[in-house]
Amino acid sequence: LGSRLMNAGMQMVVAMSYSVTVSAAEIIMQQIYAHLFDNQDLNQAIRLGRRELYNRKQRKAYFNTEIELEDWLLPVTYCNGEVDFNLREFTPEEEEEYYLGLDRKYEFPQPTYGFVGRDIDILLIEKALLRHNILLLQGMGGTGKTTLLNYLREWWQVTNFSQEIFYFGYDEKAYTLQQIIYEIGQQVYNRFEFSTFQAQNLTVQWRKLSQKLRAESYILILDNLESVTGQPLAIQNTLEQPAREEIKKFLASLAGGKTKVILGSRIAEQWLQESTFRDNSYQLRGLDIQARTNLAENILQRVNSNKSLAEIKTDRYFQRLIKLLAGYPLAMEVVLANLKNQSTQEILEQLEQAEINEEGEDKTNNIIKCIDYSHSNLSESVQQLLLLLAPFRGFIDSSDLKHYREELGKLEAFQDYDLEQLEAAVAEAVNWGLLSPFNQDLPQLLTIQPVLPYFLNTKLKEAEPETRVALQEGFKNHYQWLARSYNSLLKSKEADKRQMGIAFVRWEYENLYQGLQICLEQKEKVYIIWKCLYNYLELISNKKEQLQLTNTLYQQISKYTAKDNYPEWEEDLVTISGNLANCYQRNQEYYTAKEIYKNILDLISQFNSIEDIRKKSYLSSTYHQLGIVAQQLREYSQAQDYYQQALKIKIEYGDRYSQASTLHQLGRVAEELREYPQAQNYYQQALNIKIEYGDRYSQASTLHQLGSVAQELREYSQAQDYYQQALNIKIEYGDRYEQAVTFHNLGIVAQELREYSQAQDYYQQALDIKIEYGDRYSQARTLHQLGRVAEELREYSQAQDYYQQALDILIEYGDKYSQGNTYRQLGILAEEISEFVQAKSYYLQALEIFVEFEDQQSMSLTIRNLAGLYRKTEDDSLITEVAAMFEVTEAEIKDLFNRSPKGLASRRTDEHR
Repeated sequence: LGSRLMNAGMQMVVAMSYSVTVSAAEIIMQQIYAHLFDNQDLNQAIRLGRRELYNRKQRKAYFNTEIELEDWLLPVTYCNGEVDFNLREFTPEEEEEYYLGLDRKYEFPQPTYGFVGRDIDILLIEKALLRHNILLLQGMGGTGKTTLLNYLREWWQVTNFSQEIFYFGYDEKAYTLQQIIYEIGQQVYNRFEFSTFQAQNLTVQWRKLSQKLRAESYILILDNLESVTGQPLAIQNTLEQPAREEIKKFLASLAGGKTKVILGSRIAEQWLQESTFRDNSYQLRGLDIQARTNLAENILQRVNSNKSLAEIKTDRYFQRLIKLLAGYPLAMEVVLANLKNQSTQEILEQLEQAEINEEGEDKTNNIIKCIDYSHSNLSESVQQLLLLLAPFRGFIDSSDLKHYREELGKLEAFQDYDLEQLEAAVAEAVNWGLLSPFNQDLPQLLTIQPVLPYFLNTKLKEAEPETRVALQEGFKNHYQWLARSYNSLLKSKEADKRQMGIAFVRWEYENLYQGLQICLEQKEKVYIIWKCLYNYLELISNKKEQLQLTNTLYQQISKYTAKDNYPEWEEDLVTISGNLANCYQRNQEYYTAKEIYKNILDLISQFNSIEDIRKKSYLSSTYHQLGIVAQQLREYSQAQDYYQQALKIKIEYGDRYSQASTLHQLGRVAEELREYPQAQNYYQQALNIKIEYGDRYSQASTLHQLGSVAQELREYSQAQDYYQQALNIKIEYGDRYEQAVTFHNLGIVAQELREYSQAQDYYQQALDIKIEYGDRYSQARTLHQLGRVAEELREYSQAQDYYQQALDILIEYGDKYSQGNTYRQLGILAEEISEFVQAKSYYLQALEIFVEFEDQQSMSLTIRNLAGLYRKTEDDSLITEVAAMFEVTEAEIKDLFNRSPKGLASRRTDEHR
């Protein structure tokens, strides 16, 4: 082969006529490259590499045995002439780019026992991707799919298998197509290209991106796809059918292109097969013989067995045991931990009795049996204690186990349990690999393998019914205690505590939800745990999940009969009803929210168990919320009445602190009515109260509104100052979602100051956050403003794209009033590029909306636009349509178009009222 390569034109070839071990190749290649980069010539580098083989004769063979070889004479050099690589030092620019590139690259986090083997798997996966560019990597839980895919992310960067790798793990979150497109788009387009890309609607975006990915070589990994359809033992990050179909269409569009797609899953993913990977799937099985031995050695070093490694490895039962475990990493970690107390022969015999068979088809069942085997080898006391972990899902904070023990200790069913040893039992589970530290810095935070709760619950079914009921009781009481603690963190005025609360509830979400379900089953107070989950979902701006959770809870507790009602039921029902209305309100379902709030007023008057002071509090908050709904429906007079009723009650029972929120909302109404001095007065009163009570976090919203008023008064420097103060507080408290609205308004100020590049930057930051949090509705406002900037820069095509995308969202969410502004801007744009027929259509659509909502100022502006268009086109049909809309004569409209349209708008509004 060496001579053939020489004939083909290679300058130099190093060839070996006999089989060479991997360790020998590793030694010589390290030496050759080290000396080359030390400015030695190639012949000298090869000579020094051969010398190192001579000096280090130990070579690795199978099963980690070592042999001595005199293979230093194998390398043979063929040469056609001098080879000069022209190596030189980096230029400063190259050095900067190199280190910035390193920072961008993914770094593979080493597993507990290291990453071993998978060489042949990687080769076959790469070959399969070259046959067809979409591959299903399938393997059961515990096979190591995610570990392998994460390793490949780094390996494929190192080997330049692809210029960019995109990874989306559905164990982390339920990624939608928009979120996938957004993250990929940010990396494949430069800032200017991405700005144009972002202006387009989702269908255009994914089709455009699909063309780019088909034409260029990237790698896209979608891992843990079994979660999407909610498979057993999977983390439940499910997507609804329409969202799945969007992803399916996108993936299907990539089939046959240059970008390689890997789908990691435990199941066959038949919903994707025909249109994406077809028959191109790779079944990931256990590690090969060499890798099994390496992993076993790594595990044994951690086990601290009474026997030496050499003794265990030479044991004739050891290889049989390794073969039986079939190289599945999780099974090996679980079973080999038992070598601390048992011989390989004992383990092997017991596994065979459990009917674990290497050739068996149901390997997941084998994992369960492996766990069962390890569980049965523990003392009866420890087995009992581990059953106490059965209710937990996904996460355990071992530092809280003391309280959990105390709650269980109060219950008669656990009086005979040695609860003091619970932490020791958890340590045993860590040794199994079924619990693992969250990270090295926080060893008390433990993640749970999905299979462990499944196994423990199968065991729990064998326990006495009284034990099962008591365990639920103890778990529920524990999480009510934790929910109080977490809720305190979530509502904290200190930024770091609030962030800590968000992190803990994110990790504990499944456990808290489990505790809530137990409360419902037992018909006990649900408020404590529910409020914790509700506040968390509000802080992370997951409106959809918040609404679903609250609605489900409301539907259940509102059906309770007199015999079911617990003492606090009336207060819980009022509070949950209020929050349900709030959820509908956030989702723009204002009339539904309004009905629920009015129903709450009736409930408060009917309930007798609620103290008067609490009733007043509920009444004031309900009137306050009714004010917000009326305000959003543009019923400003009604909104002011509701707010004044709320404020009166708060003053009556001396709740000065909560007066701030109502004063703030009165300021919002005054601002919308363009009564700016009055708005400033209300905002300043609210701000003074918040400062008085040290509520720094909520000062941000009022500072933001003061900035909005200054902006309307064209006091731009003052507006920027208020906005920046608000933004600083939001950043300080880690409230990323709320930063979007302030970035948006900073963009408006920059736009007014004709600082268009700065405006675009602010708007893009706002849009990034809204997409990150899946807030599709509010993206419309920012897309509209990006359209305004593009229009100012005379980038008409891009402006049109932004406006159309904003309009699509507003139509999707039924926000008819806001559509009016976008139609008007589309009309202005169409007129600018002399598309007069289209301009007329847009103006008339806008005017019709403003008439419906009685927005006098917007009517005046639109009529002025129509008047200007008429003077350009002399289109009499325009006169006819406007006259019909206002129920006046065409002569009146024509006369008005030639004068001022302001009077007509006033007249129409007065008549309508």
